[in-house]
Amino acid sequence: MLGVECVEPDDRNGVCMTDGIVDKSGAADNVHVVLTGPDGKIKYEEWGHNLVTDYGDDMTSTRVFSDAIEIVTGMRLSTAATAAAKNGAGSYNATGYISGSQEALDGVATDATKGAGLGWRITYVCTWAAGDVTNGAIASVVLTNETPLTDTAGVAGDTVARYVFAATIDKQAADSLVVTWNLDFLGA
Repeated sequence: MLGVECVEPDDRNGVCMTDGIVDKSGAADNVHVVLTGPDGKIKYEEWGHNLVTDYGDDMTSTRVFSDAIEIVTGMRLSTAATAAAKNGAGSYNATGYISGSQEALDGVATDATKGAGLGWRITYVCTWAAGDVTNGAIASVVLTNETPLTDTAGVAGDTVARYVFAATIDKQAADSLVVTWNLDFLGA
């Protein structure tokens, strides 16, 4: 930070703007969640900002200069509504991991420019299709780089970011849940 208080956060990408000048470098983020019923109608939809963990910061910075750290491989769900945190119990699925909810990315992550001077966006998508993970109290999701992806809660050392839903999600057997995770990068 440049010692300037953030009075006008830019809600589109989570970066603090002051007089049109970005006052920090890093990853801003957006999570889009859509629960769709068997009839194709949206039952629940939410946009929000996740918290990139200390491990996520470390992983991202290391990837900038080397290939020593695995890339993001998938997501996991939890019933824990513990507030997201940079480290400690809120930085991963410390409790409430939903067995069988580890899900590999739908495809290769995409990246694209947001336009001149606006930064770069990386997008990750996971789909829990009908028949996958039936649970009436899904409260959070994490982005992981565990390789190979296993049916465990994971640890802080493989959790890149965490997002707590505004309300618990009731995913029935015939519903599908799609989480689209955008990480926006904008240098100072």
